[in-house]
Amino acid sequence: MPSNELGRRPLALLLVEDNQDDAALLERHLRRNGFSPEVTRVETGAEMESAIAAQSPDIIIADYNLPKFSGPEALLLARRSGYDLPFIMMSGAIDEETAVESMRRGAQDYVTKQNLARLVPVMERELREAGARRSKVAAERALAVSEARFHHLVEAMPLGLLISQSSGRITYANAAAERLLGYDAERMLSGEVTLGAVSEVLHAPFSELEQRTTSDPFEATCITASGGTVDALVGIAFLDRSEREAGQRELAIFIADLSHQKRSEEVLRRTEKLAVAGRLAASIAHEINNPLAAITNCLYLVQQTEMDDTGRSYLEIAQKELDRVAQITVQTLRFHRQSSRPGETDISELVETVLALFESRIRRQAVTVEKRFRAKSNLFAYEGEVRQVIVNLLSNAIDAMPSGGCVSIRTSRTQDWKTGQRGLALLVSDNGSGMGQDTIAHLFEPFYSTKGVTGTGLGLWVSKEIVDRHHGTIGVRSRLAAAGATGHTAFRIFLPLDGVPAPATDSPMSQ
Repeated sequence: MPSNELGRRPLALLLVEDNQDDAALLERHLRRNGFSPEVTRVETGAEMESAIAAQSPDIIIADYNLPKFSGPEALLLARRSGYDLPFIMMSGAIDEETAVESMRRGAQDYVTKQNLARLVPVMERELREAGARRSKVAAERALAVSEARFHHLVEAMPLGLLISQSSGRITYANAAAERLLGYDAERMLSGEVTLGAVSEVLHAPFSELEQRTTSDPFEATCITASGGTVDALVGIAFLDRSEREAGQRELAIFIADLSHQKRSEEVLRRTEKLAVAGRLAASIAHEINNPLAAITNCLYLVQQTEMDDTGRSYLEIAQKELDRVAQITVQTLRFHRQSSRPGETDISELVETVLALFESRIRRQAVTVEKRFRAKSNLFAYEGEVRQVIVNLLSNAIDAMPSGGCVSIRTSRTQDWKTGQRGLALLVSDNGSGMGQDTIAHLFEPFYSTKGVTGTGLGLWVSKEIVDRHHGTIGVRSRLAAAGATGHTAFRIFLPLDGVPAPATDSPMSQ
């Protein structure tokens, strides 16, 4: 670059001019006044459109009259280009009325060719103002992008967010809040739903709520659109602590759903209670074994003595019931002791031990049990876990028949038609109430239960985890009971004969 070009201000100039001499005179004038202009001269509208499309100029200077074009037409093209281009009208002879009309149409200024001394100050001013306008537009666009990004973030976050006026009217609710509370956006923002309707703790003056903004989030009960309740963690923040008067301030309410956590805590408490009860039952069964042995021996000695037929019949009844008590104590001990390693397991024997535990319940509910055991091979499995699966399936079948019914339990040797792997199949079916497709779709999800407060929603989920760990499959077919027809539900489990189950430490039961 020549030394005389150093320090000059670069300028991309689009010049609408048909006279080359005037164009050269203008370029020389700009160079003398500190610019380094890159001049693109055009004489027609087509040339002007092409030049703007190729490179947006810093400024446009247009002669008012051209043989095939004009300054006003150039001004119209500049405005249609979509760019914020400073436009200066220039002519050899222009009256005041024409100049005013040009500026009315959007030209920033006008300069006569006889007064070029005025051109440079006008250009500097227009370039400066155009730069300010571009900076403002860029800032507005950046702000709009930032606001859109923030709005998307707020809408996508799992926490519910409500914004309320001091009157309690809700002015904003994100998608998570609508899902949690069950209201659509129209009802939420119509004024029908207020903070007080969402939760009683929020039905308070702003002065009281302001005190909570300095404290940690707190637990509260929120009321849904259906009238139900949701346990939630609530946080409060004022959006404008001091900028507005008390009656115009806005409040942000953050709501986190604690339902899953509460259910998990309740399941943990129940599990701990069941574990304690199991250990206690095992201890009691162990202690009962010793006196049972003594009573058995006494009955044996009594049987060796002479007695009449009535006394001997009573003795046989006592011996039969004593054998039953002994069987229950043995099964209680076996049920509590989880296997630490897999081993050979007779699935038919496991079914019998589980049926012994449910005997009184089966008899009380007038349930009949049909058994057909065709599987003669043993499984390589965790005995305690497979027993847990059978307990869950049989318990659910009995619960489905509160007024009596029939449970069918079948075992057979088979093979997986997908893999060709040989194994054993266990089929547990009942003619109880049955299930619909919506229930079946969620059947193996944790915490999903149709038993109300009596169910944890973990039995079938744990059963599927156990079957998966043994590299087996579990499936279900069901139909709902209808007028004049009973329901039907059948669970089928396939367990491979030579499968090696995953370590017991990975079991959901051990966790």
